[in-house]
Amino acid sequence: MFCLNFKTFSICSFILIFSPIAGFAQLSDEFCKELKNFGEFYENADSGGLQQAELFLSYQHQIGHIDGTDQTGQAFDDSFEEFRRFWMGLTGKFGNYWKFKVVSQLSNDRNAHPGDYRQWGHETFRAANITFDADQFWQIEGLDALQFGYGRRTGRMADEWQRSSTMINCLERSSFANKLWLYDKEKGNPLAAWVKWTAGKHTFDTAVFSGTYDDYIGGWEDSKIYYGSWLGDFSGGSAYEILEYWISYYKQDGSSQEDRLAGGNDWALSLVNRIGTGAWSLHSTLALGNNGDQTNPNREGDFGGIVLMPMYWLKEDKLKLVGRYLYQKADQAEGLKLNSRYAPLADKRDSSIDLNGGRGDEHQALYLGLNYYLCGENLKVISGIQHDELQSMGTTQYRGWTIGSSIRIWF
Repeated sequence: MFCLNFKTFSICSFILIFSPIAGFAQLSDEFCKELKNFGEFYENADSGGLQQAELFLSYQHQIGHIDGTDQTGQAFDDSFEEFRRFWMGLTGKFGNYWKFKVVSQLSNDRNAHPGDYRQWGHETFRAANITFDADQFWQIEGLDALQFGYGRRTGRMADEWQRSSTMINCLERSSFANKLWLYDKEKGNPLAAWVKWTAGKHTFDTAVFSGTYDDYIGGWEDSKIYYGSWLGDFSGGSAYEILEYWISYYKQDGSSQEDRLAGGNDWALSLVNRIGTGAWSLHSTLALGNNGDQTNPNREGDFGGIVLMPMYWLKEDKLKLVGRYLYQKADQAEGLKLNSRYAPLADKRDSSIDLNGGRGDEHQALYLGLNYYLCGENLKVISGIQHDELQSMGTTQYRGWTIGSSIRIWF
């Protein structure tokens, strides 16, 4: 479906949101169960070798429209249609104590729009790792879980990076969450070695990440990030169904001449709280950090921000209302950056638009969305609208609205 102007896009969004409710609301529990388990193709618990194997697929088709003004006051608008994500992979278990996960990114239209050439094929690994269940092997008293792992994985900081892209609540993660993300120079997940363990209400994760980029696994020639996190689940015995606190921190060791993670951030510290009961919940992230040494000194200095995400089930497990407020601030004139979708893309495609590369020192955004779950997280439609205002040294660089909708399938 192509929606190439604001009016037709609004119609398309309406259809995407409400046609599932009218036409697919009768999807049976059996169909949803089959979809969820569709990738399962091998299981043999008695085998001394391969014991379980499942295919993984994530497909997200997305449309979007942006309408705003640039730093000169010039009005502009643009529309997008893209294969937001198309990932395939394999997960499994072998030798009683070992698990593996390999996920290939086959398409990610970071710069795509109608008429663009689309490249299909392996671009990078979203995950490629192996883990060892040490607690099951050693039966350590006092521990509920102990895992050793090696390979490419996500470095989780903000609340929105605590869950896979198959399960996020908004159309896109916030730009502040993405600023904290430990991405490599091609916006992929880096190589790491880690230890994770759980004891009662407490879960700890310690890891070393490599900044060295490679389409496959990579090595340890460049910068290193030292990462640690603590998750406390205090839901049991509280007045809430969900009550969690999560603290995470990383420090990067590397120079601007090396491949680095997280855009070169020197360090970051985040505090996450998740609270909820009944139909409502609130997820929040408060974080501070430093941009590290950059080739442009206007992009250095400290930064900080907050993200608040209230959610409410209008119909249990079917229709969810999602809000999000973001505020972030930086010391230097270009210490922050908008998400790559969709304002910076419009800037790249039209030379008359000047958004200062989507960079500034103060950014506020307000999002309102409606999610319809046809088969839980495995088949859903996410739609939302967001207003952004980006400033630099007191001057507005961008002000505008973005509306979008996406159908998302995974198993």
